[in-house]
Amino acid sequence: MITISEPPKPIEGNLEDRPSSLGILNKLPAELLYVALSDLDFLTLTRFSRVSVRARNILRSLPAYQDLMKHAPDALAALSQTKLLHLHSACDLHAALRTECCATCLEYGAYLFLPTCERCCWQCLRSNLTRRVISPAAAGRIFALSPKMVQQLPIMFSIPGAYGVGRKPAQTSHKLVSVGAAKKLAVSKYKSLANLKEVIARRKPSRQNANTIKYLEAVFLDYAHSDPLMVPDNGGIGDDPYFGMASIPFPFLPTRDVVDFGLWCKGCQWIYEQMKSQRLPAHLIANMVPVGCDPHRVLLGLFRRGHTRIGLLEHIRSCYGVRKLLREEQVEGY
Repeated sequence: MITISEPPKPIEGNLEDRPSSLGILNKLPAELLYVALSDLDFLTLTRFSRVSVRARNILRSLPAYQDLMKHAPDALAALSQTKLLHLHSACDLHAALRTECCATCLEYGAYLFLPTCERCCWQCLRSNLTRRVISPAAAGRIFALSPKMVQQLPIMFSIPGAYGVGRKPAQTSHKLVSVGAAKKLAVSKYKSLANLKEVIARRKPSRQNANTIKYLEAVFLDYAHSDPLMVPDNGGIGDDPYFGMASIPFPFLPTRDVVDFGLWCKGCQWIYEQMKSQRLPAHLIANMVPVGCDPHRVLLGLFRRGHTRIGLLEHIRSCYGVRKLLREEQVEGY
């Protein structure tokens, strides 16, 4: 996932009162002004704050600005550095901060997917193809989009860092687009997956065409509101070379006084490590992993699954790994 070394700092206290104007906006009551400003993106809001002292002070008092700068400055920095800051309104970002669940399943969404400004869990980022990013050229080839249509897709530029499940260094910045956005554009042009597959099939026959159709079928699978760890594997789709480049850890703000940064289960980590070292009995794996699913994918996903504080308390009541660790701790205590 994206990491930010120096997040932006909020505007310091109100500047001294002195003659200052917002022009025609002076006629608006504060409530309407807040509504109007919340519909603007943070890039525009930053420019607005430079208009006058009053504009700067009003931005500082905007609830969306206060909460995001206080609790999620890293996300704003990531949007800025990936060139996506203009894409989402302050209202949408604030709504994401106040939302608990992943946008594509019912689990806790510990991350923000930058291209869509939606919460996402680790497993959906890894396995839901609409939560991936690809090169513009790949989007054009896979979704049969002309260069002119590809130009309609929002472009992001990846931030050099360490990415992927293994946190491998990536020193080059990549120009990327959202698979979900490309899918939406293709549907607007071809109306259905069947029509799109027909266009692909009319190309010169090649192994790449067959792989493209397989990829498209996976993109169009609808597992909305299903646990991504409990659905069958989409074999043959391949790893995501850009995994983590479009997402960043994102806190949850249930109220303005409470912030939840997410918690991860040590018991699930223990289970995964036991499975990797082949010390987890087969019958336990069978009880935890649905038929047709790869045990490594499922148990790694459970290990990487974030929880709210309340959610973790509910989870540990039924977690085999937690019970095992508690027993070991009790034995060591005697």
